[in-house]
Amino acid sequence: MDPLTAAFGLACIGVGGGAGYWLKKADERLQRLSETAVVLQAGQAAHFSHLNTEVNTLQQRLSHMTGLVEALRATHPEIDGALLVHSVIVHYENSTGIEQAVSRSDALEALETLISPISTESEIGAESLLTSATESLLSRLLDVFQSRQITVEALGLNPVAAHRLGHASLLLRRYDWAESCFGVAYRSSPGNQNILEALEHIALQRGDEELRRHWLEARMTVTPDQPELLRAHAHLLAKLGDAEAERDVRRLEALGVDTAADRSLLSGLRARAGSRSEALEAIELALADDPERSDDWYSYAQLLYDDGEQGKAQQAVDRCLEIDRQNGEAWGLLAKLLAPMANRLDGALKAAIHAVALEAGGTELVFLKSDLLLASGKLTESNEALQRALLASPDNAELRARMASRKLLNGFINEAQTLLDETPLGIDHALLHVIEGRLRLARADRERDGTGETDANLLGEALTAFNDGLRLDRECGVAWLGLARTKRLLGDLQGAEEDIARALRLLPDEDPSSSSEAALLALDCEDISAATKHIEAAAIHGNSATISYVRGNIAARTGSLDKALMQFDEALSADPGHIRARLNRTSILMALGEGKKVLDDTEILLDLAPSLTLARLRRAEGFMLLSEWDNARDDLKMVLEAAPHHYHALTQLGSCYISLKRPERAEGPLNEAIRLNQNHAAAWHQRGLLYLELKEMDAAFDDFQAAIRCDANHLDARLHVAATLHQQEQHEAAAAAWRAVLTIDPDHTVARTRLGDCEVKLI
Repeated sequence: MDPLTAAFGLACIGVGGGAGYWLKKADERLQRLSETAVVLQAGQAAHFSHLNTEVNTLQQRLSHMTGLVEALRATHPEIDGALLVHSVIVHYENSTGIEQAVSRSDALEALETLISPISTESEIGAESLLTSATESLLSRLLDVFQSRQITVEALGLNPVAAHRLGHASLLLRRYDWAESCFGVAYRSSPGNQNILEALEHIALQRGDEELRRHWLEARMTVTPDQPELLRAHAHLLAKLGDAEAERDVRRLEALGVDTAADRSLLSGLRARAGSRSEALEAIELALADDPERSDDWYSYAQLLYDDGEQGKAQQAVDRCLEIDRQNGEAWGLLAKLLAPMANRLDGALKAAIHAVALEAGGTELVFLKSDLLLASGKLTESNEALQRALLASPDNAELRARMASRKLLNGFINEAQTLLDETPLGIDHALLHVIEGRLRLARADRERDGTGETDANLLGEALTAFNDGLRLDRECGVAWLGLARTKRLLGDLQGAEEDIARALRLLPDEDPSSSSEAALLALDCEDISAATKHIEAAAIHGNSATISYVRGNIAARTGSLDKALMQFDEALSADPGHIRARLNRTSILMALGEGKKVLDDTEILLDLAPSLTLARLRRAEGFMLLSEWDNARDDLKMVLEAAPHHYHALTQLGSCYISLKRPERAEGPLNEAIRLNQNHAAAWHQRGLLYLELKEMDAAFDDFQAAIRCDANHLDARLHVAATLHQQEQHEAAAAAWRAVLTIDPDHTVARTRLGDCEVKLI
C-alpha cells in the first residue's frame, strides 16, 4: 500500500471517530434538555395553578371593594358628586363641539349630586357648607362652565338645586352665579325668606345700595315688623338721604323695641331735614336713656354747634371726650369751637392735633391744624403739617388740590403747578382740574398783551381744564365759576351768564367769589345796577381785595376816577400781588396824568410777572405821559417782539416817532396797525397827525374822518376835522363839525367860540 492511500485511510478513520464522538455528546445534551423541560413544565403547571387561585381571590376582593365603593357613593352623595364632577371636568377639558352638548346632562347630574347635602335653609354666608376638596372641585366646574359660556339657565337647574348652588356660590364668593341661582329659585318661591335674604346679602357685598333697598323692602313685605330689618332699612334710607327712614324708626318706637341708637338715628334724620328742635329733642331722649354713648354726645354737640350754641356745644363735646378720648370727630369739633377764641389758641391746636392723629375731620381738619400752627407763629411747622399729610395720603386729591389752591392764592404759581404735576398716576378729581384751570387763568393774567388774540390762546387751556372738572362732577360749583370767568374773558357773555347762574346756585351764600364774578359779568354787559347789587351781596360776608377791585371797576365805569383809585388802593393794600387791580390802577393814574405813579406800578407788575406784555405797554405809555420818548420807544419795541400783532403798540410806536421828529419812521408802524385792525380809531388819528406833520392836508383830513367812522366819540379827531373845515371856510360843514364836538363835550370853549364864528358867517 502506497503512503498516500495509507494517509487517506487514516484521515477517514479520524474523521469518522470524531463524528461519532460529537454524536454521542449531542445525544447526552438532548437527554439533559429533555429532563429540564419536563421539570420546567411541571413547575409552570404548579405556578399557573397558584396564579389562578390568586386571581380568583383578587377578583373576589375587587368585587367586594366595588360593592363597598357603590355603597359609599350611595350613602355619601358628596363623594359620589365629587367623582362625577371630576369626570365631567375631564370630559369638558378633553372635548369640543357637539360632545359638550352631549355631556350637559352629565354635568347637571354631577352638579346636583355634589350640592345635594346643602340645605336650602342654610345660614346666609355660612362657611362650612362644603369640604375644602368639594369647594375646589365646584370652583373648577364653575370655571369650566364660564369658559364654555354655560349659564345657570342653560344648565336647566330645578329651583331647589338652584337654591343650593346659590348658597355654594356665596361660599365661593361667585356673586354672579349666586345671584343667577337665587334668581331662578326666587321665580319659583318669591316669598322665601332665605332667598330674599341671600339676594339682599349679594347686593350688600356688591355695594349696590338701590338694589339692596329693593330686596330689603321685599323681605319687609314678608316680615314687616322684624326689628333688625326695620333698623337696616332705616340706616340704608338715611344713607341714601331718603326722609322715609324716619318712618322705620317710628315703627320701632311703636313696637316698643327702639333703642338709644335708634333715637340717635332719628335725631340725625330730623337734623338733616332741618328740624333742629325735634332733632335736639330726640338726641336728648337718647342721652337720657343711655348717657354713656359717646357718639350721641358728639351728635348733640354738633347740633348745638350748628345752632350757634357754642358754650353748650363745648360742654357736650367735653362730655363726649370724657367717655371716649379716642373720638377723633369730637376732637375736631372742639378745635373748631376753640379756634375763634384768641385766648384758647393752644387748646384749639392740641385738639386739632389729636383729631388729625386719629384721622378725623378729613382735609378740613388738616388745614385747620395748619392754620392754627400759622396763627401760633410756627410757619415752618404749618407747612410741614400739610406736607406730612400729603406724604401720608399722596392719593388724597382734595388735599392736594387745596394745597395747590393755597399756593396759588399766595402767588406761588410754580409750586402749585408742581403739586399738580406730582399727582400719582390714576388719581383723577374734579378739584384737580379746577386748580389746573385757575393756574391757566393766573398765567394768562401774567402773560397778557391786551390784544385779546393772545388771551384766547391762553384761556383756551383753562376752558378745557374746567370742562374736564365738570365731566367728573357736574355739581362742582367752583368749576362752573371758573368756566364763567373764562368765558367772560373770552367775550362769550351769554355762555358766562348761564355758567355763573349755576355757580350761584351751587356755591354757598357765604362764598363771595360767585357774587364778585357775577358783578364783573354785569359790568361787561353794561348793567351797572346789577353789578352794584352783586358786589354788595358779596361784601355782606366781609371786604376783601377782590371786592375792592370790583368796586373800583364799577367806579371807573361810571367816571368816578377818584373813587376808583381809592378802591384799587384798598385792593392792593389787602393783596399787593393782585395783578388786575394794579393794572387797572395804572389806567386810572394815566387818566389823572400821574405818569410817575404809573411807572412805579408798572415796575412792580414787571417784577411780579416779567412776561406781562401789557404791563410793559403801560410802562411805555407812562414814559409817553412824561415825554420820555426814547424809553417809551424801547419798551414798545420789546412789546412788539413778543406780540407783532399788537396794533395798539404799533400805533403808540408811530406816535413816539412823530414826537421824536422821525415822521419817516412813523408811517410804517401806523400802516401796519391799520392793516391789522381797520377799526382802530387811534391808528387813523395818529396817521392823520403824521400827515399834518408832513403837510399832506387832504390825507390827514381823510384819516381823521376814518377815525370818526371807527369811533364817533373820538374828540381829537372831530376837533381836527372841524378845524380843517373852519380853516377852509366851509362854514356850514364846519358848524356841523363844531356841534358834534359840543355833543361830546358841551363845555368845550374853543368849539363853542368857533361855532359862534361860523353862525355869524352864515347869517
